[in-house]
Amino acid sequence: LKLDIVVGLLARSKPFAPEEVMSLLAATRRVSRQAPSLRIARRYLGDSVSGPQITDIPANLKQACNFFTKPAMSYGEFKQQCVSLRLFAFAGTCGFCVLSLMWCPPKSSYWIRYSPTYGFAYIRDSIIGSSPPL
Repeated sequence: LKLDIVVGLLARSKPFAPEEVMSLLAATRRVSRQAPSLRIARRYLGDSVSGPQITDIPANLKQACNFFTKPAMSYGEFKQQCVSLRLFAFAGTCGFCVLSLMWCPPKSSYWIRYSPTYGFAYIRDSIIGSSPPL
């Protein structure tokens, strides 16, 4: 960036007024003061991608099994084991909740009215029709 300023100064045909020189020097100083902060802004938190993609289920299963069978040798390996395990823990928790609600549903009228099984009955009754109310 300083080189661009110098080239621009050399390309100018008339001499600079003192206030123009001071403003150019101030601008150069501001730019050089900002550059180190931009280098510091990168914090290297370890969020780089490593390990299998989230859609590669067999490779993630292997990493999740390694969490229980093989101790991690580095933080990156431990993090990847945790990420892979989280995928299966989330699926297992959601599956358990759904199966639990299907096996033993709540007995409230709200649940009976808005449960997934009532949705099928509603569609069936709207197509076939039901007996008129008494």
